Amino acid sequence: MPISRLFRPALLARPACLVLGLVLAQALGAEVQARDSDGSLVSLAAPARRLVSLSPAATEAIYAIGAGPALVGNTSFCDYPPAAQTLPKVGGFAASTISVERILALKPDLVVTAGAMHGVIAVALARLKIPVFVWDPGDFASIATCMESLGTLSAHGPEAGKAAAAMLASIESVRSRLASVPREKRPTVFWEMYDDPLMTCGASTFPHAIIEAAGGRDLFSDLPGQWPRISGEEVIRRAPEWILGADDHGDKLTVAGLAGRPGWRQVPAVSQGRVALIPANLVSRASPRVAEGVQAVAAILWPALFPKASK
Repeated sequence: MPISRLFRPALLARPACLVLGLVLAQALGAEVQARDSDGSLVSLAAPARRLVSLSPAATEAIYAIGAGPALVGNTSFCDYPPAAQTLPKVGGFAASTISVERILALKPDLVVTAGAMHGVIAVALARLKIPVFVWDPGDFASIATCMESLGTLSAHGPEAGKAAAAMLASIESVRSRLASVPREKRPTVFWEMYDDPLMTCGASTFPHAIIEAAGGRDLFSDLPGQWPRISGEEVIRRAPEWILGADDHGDKLTVAGLAGRPGWRQVPAVSQGRVALIPANLVSRASPRVAEGVQAVAAILWPALFPKASK
């Protein structure tokens, strides 16, 4: 028998053995490592069995990757899924509202923060030798990467990989269905973040990415900064075909309310009643549910192509 044939089965089995070895190593409590959204390497002596989340987006991701049973505490803003609302609360979203003592009482193996805004908390936890994972992804791909990292750190690698892939596939399915539509034929969208002062989304934000993935043209993507201020006159001049926003700004975004602003009645979106709201948690959080946000906006802009999503 040729030597190559003799050794081929062993070579083919090697990847499976490596995967099995990783799973067994995690189960036996071997060290695990992964990078967070800041690029820092997070090392744990064993997979985390007790997690505390200070980020509503991270909380959603933890449940999405199957690690929900390991979550022992979060914040009062962590409202999805419903099970997250029943957990002990360590404070609100701002660092000034979060109690390090409450975090300690939950004996976490890993605390997930929202990045720079929780810097003071992260420093305090580091002094107490409690590992911290920063959840602050800046785009769709980074959300997927962070999900996979948390999966590795919590011994839910396979589930995390599937959940991350499903999120990206959902977004890509929208993009692919609109791929044949030339950019110049896509509707222009003004995203109103706030009305006084008037603010919109910049090109480095999730609302911008969602609009573009859903087949729209973000009208103010040329402006610098995350949340640039603009004038009403400039909105009138650029004449958006759609005006969208999160539903936590809903009392300001009505056709009647917009028509009452000086000169806005002539804006195509207002005159044609093309004003719509999207659930805030789908477009404002860097969580796996951004895929639902893309689907929701696509259903608004292209109802004939996405009839199921628009129901």
